[in-house]
Amino acid sequence: MTLQVKHKIVPNNSNRNIVFTETTGVYSSSNPGGYGATQIPTPFRETTDIVGLMYGSSLQILTVNGTFTFNGGITPTVIGSIYSVIYNNATAQSIAAGTTQTFDLGTLIPSTYIDGIYKSVYYNWFPGHYTVTSNTINSVIVSQPTEFINAKYINIYYSGGVHYIFEILSLDTTTGVMVLNGTVPLLVPADYDVSYESITYFANTYSINKCLHSRISKLAISSCTCNNGCTEKLYEAVMLYMAIQPNMDLGKYQKAQDIIEYLTNYCNDGCCNC
Repeated sequence: MTLQVKHKIVPNNSNRNIVFTETTGVYSSSNPGGYGATQIPTPFRETTDIVGLMYGSSLQILTVNGTFTFNGGITPTVIGSIYSVIYNNATAQSIAAGTTQTFDLGTLIPSTYIDGIYKSVYYNWFPGHYTVTSNTINSVIVSQPTEFINAKYINIYYSGGVHYIFEILSLDTTTGVMVLNGTVPLLVPADYDVSYESITYFANTYSINKCLHSRISKLAISSCTCNNGCTEKLYEAVMLYMAIQPNMDLGKYQKAQDIIEYLTNYCNDGCCNC
């Protein structure tokens, strides 16, 4: 098995902080996708091997249906960007070794970071150690296909400091032909970086959390029919709130988003008074 970069985002719904941790781990029989000297391709996949031409790694926070890719430019094509951060090589290596990163998105992007489901994309870079040459306008030939198994992007260097970054669409491990997302300029054997990507989702429910806690603190059973109706709606809202994380765990991100939107409307509508 080859490297499989993994990460997680843990939101704090009391203050809108998020904690980012890379969870790839160390290569072993129980963790065959981890970093290590014996990881394929040997011996180029230790945490200290994370070194990119421009930077070591990057974290992108997107809307739930946001998209992120490279198609030949030096910057990515992004839809639904909320926040992004780039890490130099030393910090990227530290993150791979387990150092966490904390962000206060409520301060960094207060008007954009609303209650909802968010998609996080993390990718890091390794220097290539073999050769890559042009084949067709949208593919290259790599001399060592094992270097690109599970890889997501390739950054190809050209003379004069020019480089192009492409998403890897497919890899033929027999012929070494790798199809890329974009037009590949003709090149002689060139240097390159290779990147691995991890995608995960998390839920921000900061405002809903405050709303429900406030209403629960004011909860009182009353003979007033209107108040009892408000209490029943609050019970329903709390149950729906508890359903967000189970849907996240099952990968039902749109359903979780629908629940958050419903609860946001509930919190904004208020309730009648007798």
